[in-house]
Amino acid sequence: MKIRNEFSRFMHGVVLKELWALRYLEIRELHVAIRPFYLAFDTLKQVLKRLDTDYPKDKEGKPLSYTKLNNEEVLSHIAFIERLMSENHHEANYLKEMK
Repeated sequence: MKIRNEFSRFMHGVVLKELWALRYLEIRELHVAIRPFYLAFDTLKQVLKRLDTDYPKDKEGKPLSYTKLNNEEVLSHIAFIERLMSENHHEANYLKEMK
């Protein structure tokens, strides 16, 4: 089953908005540190696709579009982003609202 374009954009918009607000993001396992706040939103999306080692890629090694991912792949990528936030001691506002 393919995720509809609107759903994909909505979910990643919510999650990425939280991450984009961070001033500093460290990914220890990859020895990478970035400042998401200073990146363009589309640039941040591309960087995260490349840093997520489980993100599906085409034959040339380029990350696939969100619209071509199935439910499990989208949720896996969202979990990757949420894990990055928790490792950097940030709890997303949408998670606080669920408590």
